[in-house]
Amino acid sequence: MEGFAFDMWMWVALFFVGVAASFINMLAGGGSILALGLLTLMGLDPSVANATNRIGVLISTASGCAAYKSEKRSAIRESLKLSLWTIPGAIAGAFFSISISSELFEQLIGLVMIFILVTLFLPKRKGTDHEPFLNGILMYPALVLVGFYGGFIQAGVGFLIIGALSHLGGMNLMQMSMHRVFIVLIFTIPAVVIFIASGQVNWTYAIVLSAGNAIGSWFTVKLAIKKGEGIIKIGLAIAILLMAAKFLFLK
Repeated sequence: MEGFAFDMWMWVALFFVGVAASFINMLAGGGSILALGLLTLMGLDPSVANATNRIGVLISTASGCAAYKSEKRSAIRESLKLSLWTIPGAIAGAFFSISISSELFEQLIGLVMIFILVTLFLPKRKGTDHEPFLNGILMYPALVLVGFYGGFIQAGVGFLIIGALSHLGGMNLMQMSMHRVFIVLIFTIPAVVIFIASGQVNWTYAIVLSAGNAIGSWFTVKLAIKKGEGIIKIGLAIAILLMAAKFLFLK
């Protein structure tokens, strides 16, 4: 009986962590660190926790996309065009994640996050007419690499999408946020198929986590649209600092 009560409390905690993780993910990214931390604390092997969390990410992004569409803030054709570039990388990354350590990769991503944070608050420089064209070309291979990282680790992939869409695609934060959720949804689908086929998903935990993810995503998108870019920028800055600290200093 005591064991059952303990499990119930852990499931409740996992549900609310799912809500919190989606709140962070919808505003910026990095919320998966919360879910992965609790899943490993609940006794899952890191690789199983990684795979289990992908179910929550899939449900979370589907809920977020539905919320954007309900507010008439979706551009499905453009989002799909961007998303397709991430799929090959996501498939390769998911297979890669099964056996490769991510320690050095995480440190590099931590440095990238700091760079994104600094450049986010710098005034945009007016350049030549050729720069937008060049950046537009560079954005697509960058999305392939984004897909690889998303399939590999997932946690923090939102920051890389921000870098690709904001700095190379020239999008504002609201456009970038809308596309980012759809992109993660699309490249998560093949990754989830691979993880399910490998038998690494704990379905009980995945269902509980996904319930919290769905609720958190829906209401966070509504809040972001109501409050505008200000709340997105604040959430982005806080999430980047937390993720960078985790990757660089907290081992």
